[in-house]
Parts: sequence; structure tokens; C-alpha cells
Amino acid sequence: MKKGKKKKNIVLNVILVIALICFVGSGGYLLKYYWDGWQSQREISALEDLILPDDQVADQSSSERENPETSGEGAETEASNRYARLVEQNPDFVGWIEIEGTAVSYPVMYTPEDSQYYLHRNFDKEYEYSGLPFVDGACTLEPRSTNVIIYGHNMKNDTMFSHLLDYQDEDFYKEHPEITFNTIYGDGQYAIVSVILGRALYENEDGFRYYGLINAASKEEFDQYMDNIHALELYDTGVDASYGDELLTLSTCEYSQENGRLAIIAKKI
Repeated sequence: MKKGKKKKNIVLNVILVIALICFVGSGGYLLKYYWDGWQSQREISALEDLILPDDQVADQSSSERENPETSGEGAETEASNRYARLVEQNPDFVGWIEIEGTAVSYPVMYTPEDSQYYLHRNFDKEYEYSGLPFVDGACTLEPRSTNVIIYGHNMKNDTMFSHLLDYQDEDFYKEHPEITFNTIYGDGQYAIVSVILGRALYENEDGFRYYGLINAASKEEFDQYMDNIHALELYDTGVDASYGDELLTLSTCEYSQENGRLAIIAKKI
């Protein structure tokens, strides 16, 4: 009986040690996860400080127009002047996405030769799980494709595109109906047309791909795309898009279904 009791105590102690290791490991993982998120946000804030204020941009642009050596085709636009320091630090930077009144305020990256390069990389091109918002490599900004699609992670620490899921609530949409996406080519304000729940389909899987429209070849193609979008939308925003409009799509993961995605489709105004 004593031997049995001793053996039982050993087993219980082993289980206790394993449980303790798991607890400490999980706590350490969570601590690192949120610490990394905090560090990432600090880095983003530092990048935002590199954006030139409007008054300095205007002064610089005015000076360039008056200087014959910097005028003409080689002169930078006000938009490129605003972001010159960011582009100098990383030429993959193409713009800044912001939704006023929310935590969404991030640099946007573009690497058409490797679309998902910034999926898990920061502005310094170092590994960082949260990555940065990036433009679909099939899209173009200059000249602009019909639809510019920007992907971002849905992080549990409320960073990156996690707050896009708040748009499932119509009241939240009404408080934040517009998106600002200013690029090195010019400024852009976008009115939200639809908020949808969709899926990232497998390569050979049939179905509607909300990310499938890049350049509309015809009015019929554009209208069919918008019909499919409206069929998936969570509520009617009262805003519609017509052939010739410039679309902006923000996409992030959503976990109510396999390969679920939440996407916001907006048009330039």
C-alpha cells in the first residue's frame, strides 16, 4: 500500500510540474505577444511622426515650383513631399491608411513582385508576426487599377485591421463611414459602400471571390461584381458604386467560417 501511495504521489507531482510548465509557458507567450504588439505600435507612431505637416508640405511645394532646377517632370508632388522621409527609409512604402476615430492608422506597403512580403515583416523588413498592411500585388497605384485591395492582420491585441470587425455593427459604420487612404501619388477619401463576410477560396474552388476584381473590363463586369458584393453585405449603407468609380477594399481574417474574411468595399469621393 505504501509503495502504491508513493507511486501515486510521484505521478501527481509529475502532472503538477507539467501543468506548472504549461502555465508559465502560456503566460510567457501571452506576455511576449502583447509586448510585441506594444513595441509594434511604438514603431508605427514613430513612423507617423515622419509625415510632414500640411503647412510644411505647402511651403516645400511652393519653393519647388519657384525653383527652375526642381520644376517640371522631376518635381515632387505635395503627396510625395509629405511622405518623402518614409519613402527614403523604405521605398516599398506607398501610402497611409486611416479611419478617423478608430485605432486604424498604418503605413501601407507594396511589393508587386512578392505580394505578401510584409505579411510578417515590419517597416525595417525584420520579422514581426503582425506585419503591415499591404496592397495586393496584382493591383497598381499609378496608373490606378479599378480596385486597390489592402490586406491586414486581425490581431488579438487590437492592432492592425482587427477593428475592421467592429463594422459588423451598423451603428459603428454610421459613426465611421469614411476611410482615408493617402498615397505618394495623391490623397484619397473613400465612402464605405458595403461591409461583407466572405471567404478566401481555394484555388480550384468555385464561388465568388470578393478580391477577384482588379480592373473592370466593362460596365457589365463591374455591375456583376457589385451585385455579388451587395448580396453578401451585412446591411445597406445607402451608398453604391458605379462603373468608373475607384474602389478601395480592406480585407482581414474573420473566424465564423473556414477561411473567413471580413471585407470593406469603399469608393473614392
